[in-house]
Amino acid sequence: MSETLPTETGPVAVVIPSRARRLLGPVAGIVAGLALLALTLTVKEPLIPTGMSPRWWPQMLGLLLTLLSLGVAVKEFIAPSAADPDLQPPTRTGIIRVAAFLAIIAVYGVLWYFIAFPVATFALFAAMVWVLGERGWKALLLFPAITTGVLYVLFGLLLKVPL
Repeated sequence: MSETLPTETGPVAVVIPSRARRLLGPVAGIVAGLALLALTLTVKEPLIPTGMSPRWWPQMLGLLLTLLSLGVAVKEFIAPSAADPDLQPPTRTGIIRVAAFLAIIAVYGVLWYFIAFPVATFALFAAMVWVLGERGWKALLLFPAITTGVLYVLFGLLLKVPL
């Protein structure tokens, strides 16, 4: 919905999102957080007792995502967001990019079962950079390689997470 508001320099069209549109993000966050919490139940516990369960960190992330999203949703009911003169309506390109990012992440999750972590992660970062419009060799090759290397060293070698 768009409304024209008077300003010092003349009338300006302002996008006033509906309540449903303002709640779309928080509701998606709540659903994703609850899904993450449900998925943590599929993480196998080690046979030997450890100080912290492998489920601990994903459960904390799911709980945090759920609670923060719930807080934003409650805030929108109590005090809805005011019209923001800088808020632009969603563009076709933006919607396509968000959908592409979600698809890339889903494909990454599937690929990780079939190919090695470094290869899948390199492909993930290269695809995301490409969707954002970067076409140079540094953005498409160097950035994904360095980022994948840092993640592999941190999680695979230092923290001994099975990748």
